[in-house]
Amino acid sequence: MRLRRGEKPRGAEARGGEKAAAGGARLALEGVCVTYAGAAGGPVRALADVSLGAAPGVTALMGRTGSGKSTLLEIMAGARRPEAGRVLVDGADAARGAGAERLAAAAGLVLQLPERQFFEPTVEREVTFALRARGASDAEARAAAGEALATLGLDLDELGARSPFSLSGGQRRRVALASVLAARPRLLLLDEPTAGLDPRSRAACLGAVRTAAADGAAVVVATHDANAAAEVAGRLVVLEEGRVTLDGPARELLGDAPLMRAHGLEPCCAARAADALRAGGLAVPGAPLTADELAAAILAVRAS
Repeated sequence: MRLRRGEKPRGAEARGGEKAAAGGARLALEGVCVTYAGAAGGPVRALADVSLGAAPGVTALMGRTGSGKSTLLEIMAGARRPEAGRVLVDGADAARGAGAERLAAAAGLVLQLPERQFFEPTVEREVTFALRARGASDAEARAAAGEALATLGLDLDELGARSPFSLSGGQRRRVALASVLAARPRLLLLDEPTAGLDPRSRAACLGAVRTAAADGAAVVVATHDANAAAEVAGRLVVLEEGRVTLDGPARELLGDAPLMRAHGLEPCCAARAADALRAGGLAVPGAPLTADELAAAILAVRAS
């Protein structure tokens, strides 16, 4: 489904999908509005009447800088309350009582700047904190922390005693993600998780996203990286000036280079290359999103 500017999501996209996988959190935003004070003192709209759902699987959230992506993740995590509208988790209002408790138990948010969420003196204490807070034994917490770090290519025995602030930028980002993954959140919210990562760290991060989704989590990834979105997302949501302007299958939308450019976004490399080849007279079929898919599409044309 594609949305025109100003049109609200509807149907399965608005509800967050038809079926929830076992263990996944179902989140729904209804008419959410957020404003903040601008530099000139007047109100600035961050989110305007956003109705959006999140269900098990990976949703990529894209938009230009200042479009409202980080604010939307904070609303989804319960870290900020909307000025208007509602946030529902598993059908309960997350503003109070049982709904607020459900959201707090379900959501895990990884910030764009990982050092903003570190407060423990060592990596081991940082990654085990949420588990220990929920009553896990030291042995249980350490085992889960080791598994989460290993998923991201890090070793607890090697890094556990170090301060998280002593790590490289890529290591800090992966430790921040591991600290959330260790608790196996049903709703995983990531703000630019691949920014600044080397290829190996990036692959580990995206692998962890796939694993969380395969385990039934609802994963929302805010990113400027169309290539990363193409690798993991089944659904794409685009924000512009605090409004949802595109919401639909990631393959259909990310594979349409002119459409992505029309919404102020850089298409993924394969889509750009396919678009250029078509402009040059080679009728590349489908919507290739990776280099392998593009190569296969070109070979199919050559063979026909």
